[in-house]
Amino acid sequence: MRNRTKISSVAILPTVAVLVAGGLLAGCGGSNSDSSSTTTARTATTAESASQDGRRLDDPSPIGTFAVARVEVTFVDDSRPTKAHGGQPEKPQRTLPTVVWYPTAGDATGKVADGGPMIDGGKAPLIVFSHGSTRNADDYASTLVAWASAGYVVAGPNYPLSTTGVPGGTDYGGAPEQAVDVAFVIDRMLAGEAGDEKAPWSGRIDDARIGLGGQSFGAITTLTAVADPCCTDDRIAAITEFAGFGGGSEKTPADATGAPPALFVHGNADPTVPYDAGRGSFDHYPGDAWFLTLVGTGHDDGYFGGLDEPLDELVTRATAAFYDAQLKGDDQGMDRLRELVSKAGPKVATLEPRS
Repeated sequence: MRNRTKISSVAILPTVAVLVAGGLLAGCGGSNSDSSSTTTARTATTAESASQDGRRLDDPSPIGTFAVARVEVTFVDDSRPTKAHGGQPEKPQRTLPTVVWYPTAGDATGKVADGGPMIDGGKAPLIVFSHGSTRNADDYASTLVAWASAGYVVAGPNYPLSTTGVPGGTDYGGAPEQAVDVAFVIDRMLAGEAGDEKAPWSGRIDDARIGLGGQSFGAITTLTAVADPCCTDDRIAAITEFAGFGGGSEKTPADATGAPPALFVHGNADPTVPYDAGRGSFDHYPGDAWFLTLVGTGHDDGYFGGLDEPLDELVTRATAAFYDAQLKGDDQGMDRLRELVSKAGPKVATLEPRS
């Protein structure tokens, strides 16, 4: 576990409120370990490991190295309510249906398997990915499967007041609640829960190598989880965020530290979360940060397609390289990130560190 100093910064909620009032975020959709919980699983699995060619999950591996399996679990936090929203009454708990992708044995070029054992060979880093407004984890499956195929366990919780089909639309004041959900999901993933059985990843996640990702309102959630005093989780070792903002303000000291390394990704023609909002968050982020500009692109371009489209492939490979550098100690990871952007060219993307 990383030890970090709590960050002195300003909560992002007033900025969220401003964007909502301006009608911008409305288009986004296109814990603690002692919390009480229950868990159910929709896919039967076994925690028995499989071996394959001696490849280790804690070593950097190219996308496509491992076959990928998928499991759905439901994590229930009985210690926190879901507030009344959009005509729904308050509920006594937070229910988080979560999709988990993880490396498994088999043909790495084949379809995603329905459950099964996690491949043997060390412990894997964990990435928790937060969906955007009125979306769900499976909307990002192509990208998240690619990360899993490089040796990561990837968990995508579906949040009760921002996922697809939420009555009344997303609760845009709920980023802190979702940040606490992220911590709760990490707790449950480390506990190896999958219903009545041990999960395939039980005992196989490295608790010192935990990353976050998110898009749009999920990116706001991600930044809240690492850089807002309300709910900072010291276990997080790296983040990527797509088309979001937050995690600091103009009042954050220029020399503030404590947040984990971050890769910001934003289209400079984003009509929903303005590019300048993302740049402002980058400028005031209280930790090491890099900014990947997607030239001429909007709010959703590049984040959903995995390797299917050139821009999506750039984002997917760039973020995987960043995670490799930060979570797997890959000395070449940041060089690969820079090379990917350089090869794409300045008419497609640019990358800059925060000076």
